[in-house]
Amino acid sequence: MFSLEVLEYAVFAGGIVVTICFVALIVARRHIDYGRSEVEAAVLQLEPVLQAWLVLERDEDTDRVRSTLRGMSPYAAFRSLARLATQQVTFERQQVLAHALRGEPWVASILKHARSRLWWRRFDAARLMCVVGGEEDGDLIARLIDDKSPAVRLVAMDAAARLTGRPLVDHELDTLPLRQDAVQAYQIAALSRHPRLVAEALVARLTSDAPVASLNAWIDASGALANPQALERARELASHPAPEVRLHVARALRRYAEPNTPPVLLRLLADSDWRVRAQAARALGALRCGVAVAQLTEAVKDPSWWVRYRSALALAQIGGPARSALMELTHCDDRMACDMSTLVAGLSSAAVIEMSEV
Repeated sequence: MFSLEVLEYAVFAGGIVVTICFVALIVARRHIDYGRSEVEAAVLQLEPVLQAWLVLERDEDTDRVRSTLRGMSPYAAFRSLARLATQQVTFERQQVLAHALRGEPWVASILKHARSRLWWRRFDAARLMCVVGGEEDGDLIARLIDDKSPAVRLVAMDAAARLTGRPLVDHELDTLPLRQDAVQAYQIAALSRHPRLVAEALVARLTSDAPVASLNAWIDASGALANPQALERARELASHPAPEVRLHVARALRRYAEPNTPPVLLRLLADSDWRVRAQAARALGALRCGVAVAQLTEAVKDPSWWVRYRSALALAQIGGPARSALMELTHCDDRMACDMSTLVAGLSSAAVIEMSEV
């Protein structure tokens, strides 16, 4: 009898819990729907005012934008502005808008959640910084760049691109080696808005005594940004004792078409590490180095199949005499070189370009 009573109480309590959860879901759905409709109404109200400001650039239109946003709830003002600014306002005009709106009360209401335990609150603060962030917000943006949430970090990197201060560029480069490859690529794209500052910071960091992991990330950034000053300093690391560094140097130099680059790549084509030789062959092909035909022809006979593959692709990319050398290899005595050159020689020009970028 006692067990039956306990079971009845358990079923009753379970029913209450299920009911509470169901009601909570309904309330949450209503709240989301209300927030969405509020934002849509705010967008309709703000868009014509923002368009007038974009077209006429008058002080009174700036005041209208400010007063319109001030009359909305902080959430609606933030969401509507973020959407329209992203779609319609250029980066240069966003700078003007940021100066006009940074001190608004609704901005402070959103930014006070930058330290919230809830990641989506910190995400909103980072996204707002993309629109209204200024040089005085460097410390806040740096903290958001180091946030434990990947979503917050990515948006904070966009916010950092608005600022021109060297300290934030230094911070981003110092944390670059800690990021995953995809995040590194996103961070480098954000840094590309400040080529001069980034070049200065990279040149100062590309030294032989820097940690290998950091050097690799900074060399990759130099190649991705195709910055001549940084790539010139990276080229000096071609004789670094760590093969990983030499590999990254060879990969980056395919973006540096300069007379002193081919001799360095030819030296790397004879490197003891097969990975370095493969990347050197790839770079020579990308730069269309006709002076490397003889060395690339010999590299098609390399013990490593990846080096043979990259060298054959490089000959196909260079074309002319290099293509003729590739065709001759299809009848050579080295069976592996013969097979590889036959494979690559049968590719179309478009396929060669596509395969060379992989």
